[in-house]
Amino acid sequence: MEDAGEEARGMSCLEKTSSTLSVNDVYEIAQLMGAELERLIDSHGRGAVEGLVSKVVRVLELLESFVSRKNESRQHQQQHQHQQQQQQYQHQELLTAIALLQAEKLSASTTSTNTNTRFKELENKSHAWHKNVQELQKQISQLTNENQQLVNQLIGSQTQEDSLSKKEREVMLKLKEVVDRQRDELRAKDHEIYRKNDDVEALQQQLDRVLKVNNDLRHKNSVMQAQMKSVLEKKAELEVALQERNKEIDQVRSTLTQIQAEQSSAVTKSVLKVPDIDLSDKIIVDLKDPNRPCFTKQEMRQILHERNELKTNLFLVQEELTYYQREILNDEKCPVFFMETIKTAMQKQRKKVKAKMLGIPESMCSSDEEEKDNLVLPCFPQDEMDSKPRESKIRTMFGFLYRKNNSKASVNSTSPAGVWEVIEKNEVNLSREECSQTKE
Repeated sequence: MEDAGEEARGMSCLEKTSSTLSVNDVYEIAQLMGAELERLIDSHGRGAVEGLVSKVVRVLELLESFVSRKNESRQHQQQHQHQQQQQQYQHQELLTAIALLQAEKLSASTTSTNTNTRFKELENKSHAWHKNVQELQKQISQLTNENQQLVNQLIGSQTQEDSLSKKEREVMLKLKEVVDRQRDELRAKDHEIYRKNDDVEALQQQLDRVLKVNNDLRHKNSVMQAQMKSVLEKKAELEVALQERNKEIDQVRSTLTQIQAEQSSAVTKSVLKVPDIDLSDKIIVDLKDPNRPCFTKQEMRQILHERNELKTNLFLVQEELTYYQREILNDEKCPVFFMETIKTAMQKQRKKVKAKMLGIPESMCSSDEEEKDNLVLPCFPQDEMDSKPRESKIRTMFGFLYRKNNSKASVNSTSPAGVWEVIEKNEVNLSREECSQTKE
């Protein structure tokens, strides 16, 4: 309420004219401007209005001096007017006294001619009164001249004050415009600062999110690299194990060929000793023929069963590797250059493993993935599959491998439908020929 009253008084002071403005009004205007400057300092700091304060104070001091001089001249004029009124009042009293004396003189001359002494006295008095009147007239003329001079001085001072008041009003209006413009500029700067702060906060939050996503991607990248490394190591181990198994199978085949050669030599010797031998339902084998049958049906079945197990494991590992590769390539968070790096690394590793398995140089091996053939079931008759297999010699020769895969072999041996394998086209024909040979 007090602030509202002060503002109302300040506005009433600002609405007054220059002729009615007093020193107290100047003080109220200075108080209002000081309050506005304090608000600007509180909102924008002392540096924003530091150059303006000294100018405003100087203008207010000049306004105070002009108003005080104007009030002093006004008081002096009032005193002069009061003196003139008093002199006029005394002059009127003298005129009335002279009129009374003249009336008394006329009455005395008509009533008695013997009162000469009294008449002389009256003449002396009248002469004295005339002197007083002349002196008073001189004083009145002097006072009128002084009054005229003072009026002229007052008119000149009023014109000067009016010009100064106009200049002061123009200066005040200019200062007010400057203050309003600076206030608007400060408000615009504050708004811009608030907007910049909001932009900075949004950018900081976005930076935090990007850093968090970057850390997550780095963690996922390290995890995926570790998984890929472990999968590639497992694949390489399985491929090496498969290659060693194939080498061992070749060694077993060579030993079996030697054993069969010895048996065939023994059979030929027995044939030479026994001339009449029943050859019905018997197979005559050329020992020099590289395509002669070397294994029994059960041994061949066991070899194919073991090969199917290894190829099944290899197929599962390849499927798992393909799944992880597809997950990495379909991940939108991973960058493109990272995808290309992983893809090229996997192609090089696949090419190296393929060349190592096939025993050929890496330059002759293509980096594209080989097409998957259909899963083929070994072509054994149902009665032979259901019949109890006899003990194989290969199992005794590779007992250390069967001890490792004992659990897998027991599960696969109980399955009635056999084991599916992933083989190539040339291996399908080879398996069919071997099946036909075992049937014969």
